[in-house]
Amino acid sequence: MSASDHEQIQSLLAKYCFATDRGTAEEMAALFWDDAVVQFGENRNEGIEAVTAGFAAWIRKMRDPVEGLRHLLHTPCIDISGNHATAEAYYDADGHSRNKGRRISLRGLYRDRLEKRDGEWRFVAREIQIWRSMLESG
Repeated sequence: MSASDHEQIQSLLAKYCFATDRGTAEEMAALFWDDAVVQFGENRNEGIEAVTAGFAAWIRKMRDPVEGLRHLLHTPCIDISGNHATAEAYYDADGHSRNKGRRISLRGLYRDRLEKRDGEWRFVAREIQIWRSMLESG
């Protein structure tokens, strides 16, 4: 039995979370089409080479200093029209700082455009919004 388009997109959203938490930049980028655009805060990466380099820089600067990083998706809203789709999903991310030993807890929103090419769904554009920490400051 083959998975529906909706199930394939849900699986792609989940694969991104697992790749983000413990995969390589290449594994993350493999979920995107070659002409993809990733907007991560102020950083915009266009094309698969720039997307891969952006993920590699993020891994070195932001992920490697975190132990036990874990992304969770909430309430994914997926709208499919033929071979094109949009998706929005809230996320929570948590872990521990290796340097300070403090707990890290973030939340945000993924906004996506996806395309199905040759029977496969991948991201063509992803906007990553990072919202305030869920932890009390101080």
